[in-house]
Amino acid sequence: MLKMDKSKDKRVAKQEKYKGLSMKARHLIFLFVLLACFLHPSHAGQAEEGGGQCPKPLIRAVFPRAAKPGDIVYIQGARFGMPRGEVFFAAGVYTPLDLIAAPTAKAEIRRWTLHHISVIVPKSAVTGAVFIKVHCGAESNKLNFTVNK
Repeated sequence: MLKMDKSKDKRVAKQEKYKGLSMKARHLIFLFVLLACFLHPSHAGQAEEGGGQCPKPLIRAVFPRAAKPGDIVYIQGARFGMPRGEVFFAAGVYTPLDLIAAPTAKAEIRRWTLHHISVIVPKSAVTGAVFIKVHCGAESNKLNFTVNK
């Protein structure tokens, strides 16, 4: 019985602590804490100062799966991070050495969020892989993309 009274006393003390705050103030505190959690670099897919790791971004979907150069393409995934990174499309093969290290064309980014990117398909893009590279250097998985000429 004594133990139950102590837990009840703690609960009452906690209620008293917040009793002086208005509901608006409580909501503002909650929103501030929530915002701080989302802006913290480890939650935003960023490398932390002092040797933190750079999380590998993940592309889940690219749509449409085929487009012409100049069209807008949407990429959905996770751990894209902030600030913006880069989006690459396969580019034409020019020399035998390009077959070893496939050439890429950097896309113009229209919009970049932590989970969605919209880009313009580069003029030199060809059918092949599309991937992203986040600002801290990590590269995503590659998805196949068809370029209609």
